[in-house]
Amino acid sequence: MSIDLLKKELQYVSHKVYQKGYTQATGGNISVRIPGTDHVLIKQSGVSLGEVSREDALIVNMDGEVIEGQGKPSKEIGFHLGVFKVRPDVNAIVHCHPNYAIGYACLGMELPLPTVTARKLLGHVPVADVAPSGSKELAQYVTEVFEKYPDIKIALMKDHGVCAVGATLEAAYNVVDLAEATAKQAFIVSQLQANLNIPVTN
Repeated sequence: MSIDLLKKELQYVSHKVYQKGYTQATGGNISVRIPGTDHVLIKQSGVSLGEVSREDALIVNMDGEVIEGQGKPSKEIGFHLGVFKVRPDVNAIVHCHPNYAIGYACLGMELPLPTVTARKLLGHVPVADVAPSGSKELAQYVTEVFEKYPDIKIALMKDHGVCAVGATLEAAYNVVDLAEATAKQAFIVSQLQANLNIPVTN
């Protein structure tokens, strides 16, 4: 896929994340490998996902240096590049702040998987430890989770959000979409169990 098409897809997926309410204000960031290179497209810092344009997609190298484009890359570039380095199968990353998934992340709980669909398609959703946004510690914690569990598609980030990966931006977005729906379903199940005094079986 050409760089122009990747920029177009980054813009499209950014808008979908924002329109679905999976992030707020200028939170969240998205990146994708440029095929055949050691470079990555990543959203520039300070721009809402709802307003991202193709010009907001910066080209950076694997050291985080801007190769092409104006502005600074997302402050979370550390864990984006970290995950790309430890997971060669990953070509795209979507980081955002969906409300129900954050509920479980704030409790430090792995995401419950109440449905057969979630168990098949998500498999396991662990939690990365908490650290300040944009810090080296956060980059290390998120990277370590994806290295420790080389088959996961998404991790919760304690007190923060989610980091989803995929072969394409659309695939990574679909993981976020399913994870947030699963978190909502898990919350509904937990409320029903509590109100009906049904034993938890999972």
